[in-house]
Amino acid sequence: MRRVLKASPQDLWLDTIRRAKLPEHDSLIYWMLSQTECDFAIAVHAFYRSDPIAYLDDPKPLPLRPSPSNIFALVLQNWDTGSYRSHRLLVEDIDVTARQIARLNQKIMAKPKGALPFSIPPRFLQPEGGDPLKLPPHLSPEDARNLWPLYAELKLDVPDAPPGIRRRLAKAAAVLRRLGLLRDTP
Repeated sequence: MRRVLKASPQDLWLDTIRRAKLPEHDSLIYWMLSQTECDFAIAVHAFYRSDPIAYLDDPKPLPLRPSPSNIFALVLQNWDTGSYRSHRLLVEDIDVTARQIARLNQKIMAKPKGALPFSIPPRFLQPEGGDPLKLPPHLSPEDARNLWPLYAELKLDVPDAPPGIRRRLAKAAAVLRRLGLLRDTP
């Protein structure tokens, strides 16, 4: 998977992190965040996905070498060393909602100055700019026959059936079931 991502545009990286739902995907996210070309939108998605509120409620110093299970620390440390300065992609609601951002801002304002053993960059509190994700069909795991098996094997969020006739038949059967024209046989 890393070879595929390394040779692909950041749009596929953002799409991939959006499909990552399980803790087993943390090592892939860790790898993405550790790459110099990682876009700001990917870092923001990972940051908010790591539940920053929990780190504000129970603040502890960041580990010197964060593990894949500590994405929060990795994002902040990499930001401090100059990562995530390219910002071509738009941070969308699927990455972080306005409510999450407002809640984090509120928690930060409630803390006395200097009370946290880490600092959250203001840019993470107002992630603006960038262009919406544009993923051509040949790079989308939804449509690309060569990518779907890789994403499915890693248990990333893709349709159950591969692109092609099987998926079209499954969609048609689902519509017929909804209309009551087709019943499941035991």
